[in-house]
Amino acid sequence: MIFKQRVSRERGLIEGDRLMELHLYPGNLCNRECSFCTVLGNPKGWYKKYTSEHLEGVLQAVCTHEGATVKFYGGEPTLDFENVIWAMGYLREKGFLGSFVIYSNGIQATRLIQMIESDPLKRTTASLNYSITTGDGAPPMPEKALKILEEYESRHSGTIAIGHPAILDMGRGFESFRGDSTRPKQSSQCPHCYPVLTTRGRFQACPFAVEIDAPHFQLGTLHSPPEQISRNFKIFLNWLDTVHESYAVKHHLPACTVCHKHLKDLPIPSFLPEKA
Repeated sequence: MIFKQRVSRERGLIEGDRLMELHLYPGNLCNRECSFCTVLGNPKGWYKKYTSEHLEGVLQAVCTHEGATVKFYGGEPTLDFENVIWAMGYLREKGFLGSFVIYSNGIQATRLIQMIESDPLKRTTASLNYSITTGDGAPPMPEKALKILEEYESRHSGTIAIGHPAILDMGRGFESFRGDSTRPKQSSQCPHCYPVLTTRGRFQACPFAVEIDAPHFQLGTLHSPPEQISRNFKIFLNWLDTVHESYAVKHHLPACTVCHKHLKDLPIPSFLPEKA
């Protein structure tokens, strides 16, 4: 396959109370309903557009230099590609010089390419879902869409990548998932992903747990100062290493299984309180 696997940067990097990466999440509305989807994406999912208020929160929380990354995440970004293009343009106009990544199932290939091409700095890439792209454990994307994306990647090498094949225990039908038995399984150590800012105005510590409404993941809101968000994220990372992972190892569980099924057994991280 022409697509190379996306390479993740070092985890948990913070500069001057700003995150090096941030996921943006407008909901789990999707044109697919995959059993393994970590955010429970589906055609009846919720959706709330990106707004200037939301994006101003992004600019306060994330670094704006060339080394930073903003990731468009959720159900399926191409469903409202015009709003994503507007959001990218807004962030560029406000001085964000970093990279954009669009996570997509690739089905609406022409829209995805239009989103990539809209970036005036040409620093936007796409990451395709592994199962949907390969057909390993899921119905594959239409052949026409795959050919469009492969042809584009052949002319713009490194622009479209494929996600990691690891299987995470966070989907609605994980236990019945029929992916290749050789695909890597999750370990007891959490991958320490960067946080998410939802269009409902909440900073969540984990993109895979963004649809889990539990205090263990709540870093703050749009009204929280950036130093509170970054410090709460550090507290969360320490909680993962000292509490979460110990529980996972003791009970012989994958990391995501702990959050999916055993969160009630774990204490809430000692986050900084909201300022009055």
